[in-house]
Amino acid sequence: MLETKKRRNTGQITLSDVAKLAGVGTMTVSRALRTPEQVSDKLRKKIESAVNTLGYKPNIAASLLASASANNLIVIVINRIFDNGSKIILDALQSRLTEQGYVTLIIESLHYYGREEQLLESIYNNNLAAIVLFYLEKNSPISRLINNKHIPTLHIGHEIKESSQTNITVDNMLAMSILTEHVIKKGYRHIGLLCGNHEHLIFQQRLHGWHKTMLAHHLPTHRVINAAKPANFTTGSQLLADFILNWPEIDALICTTDELACGVLYECQRRHIRVPYQLAVTGFGDSEFSQVSTPPLTTISLPYQQMGENAAVALLEQLKVETTKDKITLLSPMIKARASL
Repeated sequence: MLETKKRRNTGQITLSDVAKLAGVGTMTVSRALRTPEQVSDKLRKKIESAVNTLGYKPNIAASLLASASANNLIVIVINRIFDNGSKIILDALQSRLTEQGYVTLIIESLHYYGREEQLLESIYNNNLAAIVLFYLEKNSPISRLINNKHIPTLHIGHEIKESSQTNITVDNMLAMSILTEHVIKKGYRHIGLLCGNHEHLIFQQRLHGWHKTMLAHHLPTHRVINAAKPANFTTGSQLLADFILNWPEIDALICTTDELACGVLYECQRRHIRVPYQLAVTGFGDSEFSQVSTPPLTTISLPYQQMGENAAVALLEQLKVETTKDKITLLSPMIKARASL
């Protein structure tokens, strides 16, 4: 019976196991898996047979690091990929960087204290060209680490006024203020705010924008539900009942995501609440489904695609020169007025 050596810490079949069974070196196996055209047909089939026999699964992260052999690795650190907007930004950013020959590696820290610092320390041993920090707090331990390393750094979503660091951000406070102002100008006065579980910085900015605008018009700010639940359709649908129970006078509901707002719309249909005549509803983000909901959702558009593209351009420019001045690019939101308000 064939015995195979496994990693003690994970139990996974290693590249060395495949090489031993195939009777070749590990570099030959690596070459056959990454660039099969550089290996003879006979040898490639032999290696493929060993891979299938052992059930070997390549380590994708290790492959990415191995391919970063010419100082072309860019690490993107994010607490978590929290909504559709962040995905759009990351897709646009990665697409542009990949076109220029860079390898991108996304690290989700999942808010574990010190995890970002630990992960970066381990990856600094590789050919790191630059780092992108995605909605990380400016006083995070990771900031101190980066300042000591002197590596080109770009911040997305948070304004960091430090030398040699570029910032691409959108003012969530301004966006919510514009949206709230739009609702008030439509004549609504009994306005509520529905929040889900957001990235902390984003939540703070949107809540501040709502409070500031409501108080500027001498309107009460107590009609708020901040749910410790995902900001999705289900949460929006479930929490409409709480608003109606606590504040039956409510005539407009601002939601901090389009997903929450669409959930509210679905529940309004189920309860035969006419939108916007009995209750006006707005979302936040201008997602694709906000345009096809019933009724179409009034929301505010954030330039996610542009943020990703601008971030890539700014980072590529920073990589071309040895020194840069701190640069802040602030992108503007825009109201999308539709039939739900």
